Amino acid sequence: MKFDLKDPWFMSIVSAFLGALLAGVTLYYLFEYKKERVSENILITTINNADKLLEKDLTEEALSIYLDALKTISPRQQKLYGHIKTKEGACYLRLSERGDKEENINKAIRAFEESLKIYSERDYPREFAGLKINLGTAHKELSVVRDKEENISKAIWAFVEALEIYRVDEFPLEYASIQNDLGTAYRELAEVRDKEENTHKAIRALSEALTIHSEEAYPEDYASIQNNLGTAYSELSQVRDREENIYRAIRAFEKALTIYTVEEHPADYATVQNNLGTAYRELSGVRDKEENIQKAITAYGEALKIHTDENYPANYAGIQNNLGTAYGDLAKVKERGINIRKAIAAFEEALRIYTVEKYPVNYATIQNNLGTAYRELSAAGEGKNKLDSAVRAFEEALKIYTAEKYPVNYATTQNNLGMTYHELSEIRDREKNVEKAIFSYEEALKIFTPDKYPLYYEGVMENLARIRGSGK
Repeated sequence: MKFDLKDPWFMSIVSAFLGALLAGVTLYYLFEYKKERVSENILITTINNADKLLEKDLTEEALSIYLDALKTISPRQQKLYGHIKTKEGACYLRLSERGDKEENINKAIRAFEESLKIYSERDYPREFAGLKINLGTAHKELSVVRDKEENISKAIWAFVEALEIYRVDEFPLEYASIQNDLGTAYRELAEVRDKEENTHKAIRALSEALTIHSEEAYPEDYASIQNNLGTAYSELSQVRDREENIYRAIRAFEKALTIYTVEEHPADYATVQNNLGTAYRELSGVRDKEENIQKAITAYGEALKIHTDENYPANYAGIQNNLGTAYGDLAKVKERGINIRKAIAAFEEALRIYTVEKYPVNYATIQNNLGTAYRELSAAGEGKNKLDSAVRAFEEALKIYTAEKYPVNYATTQNNLGMTYHELSEIRDREKNVEKAIFSYEEALKIFTPDKYPLYYEGVMENLARIRGSGK
């Protein structure tokens, strides 16, 4: 059969068919578009509900919704995908405060980095800056448990990139907030390298934040920055103008406490009191030892009224550790045995919270402090068997403080262990304990080299020479 394309009747049939087909295709795509729009609207509503849950600190519930949403999202919905990944990162960052710190922070970092693939600096400058702040915060938190210098450096770089968007003339509040974050990051970097230089950078950043966050306009931000500034001056006092900078730290903490009262800001009040106690303890090393240690103990006691083991267990344990250190210092000027026992009790109370499973680094720190306290108790004539307790404590610390992960802590603890074995060698098993002491000192010297740590190197070498001399 042949079709005559010039036949009007035939062409009318073809036109009708094509028209119906075109209409059908149009209706199909219109239906699919409406269906997709409905699905997108439902998804947006779901995400908005998750955002509200996150605002109410219902983090696990919000995270569950975000993760489900990621399974159904279309590749074309890039901005929505970026939003979800940002919120997913925020959830993991919050969860890191409750447990599995390293794992959850790494998940947060991956989520933020994925979001940055969508929110470029050119197309979404404010979202880009916000993500850089989040990344900086995450790396700063990760530095507490792993690769401190590397992660703090990453945090600083992220904050600096955020400041390129949030300039003081356009976004003064955001600028001040980032300067505060940058100041705390430089202070923490100062703990691992270039102490004086990085502490000065911290102080400059924090002082810059105070030009915006004044006491009158933003009292709570002002108080927070003053607390951070006090901590920075405490750090600086370790390398320059010790007494003067400790007094600067104390004044900054006292300024913070004019805003952070126990009635209106109890948790912040306790945090600053803890820091104030540490500043007074450091001042006791310069002048009026007993008086300033007592002030430190009083401040720690104020902090413990708020940071109880039930409400703030991690903070409570940290303050107990500081309290133990203060009692150890007090033992050097009065009631030696009594105050060392108070120190041990405080350290053991801290270890009730800081278990090796949940807080391995804190656990190791306190075990090292506990070992030192047992050594002091033995020297005070409270029982030679306390040296065995000291050895056990130092060995517990070394289970966490490995040479690979925490080289400085490893070396410090090995030096402490060496001194303990030296003291044990004067009581029993002389040859065996001398060998153990020498081994510990030599382990410490693998880290404390003369070029990198000259002062620590000299100290360990003196200990090593002393025990080799005693063995002759």
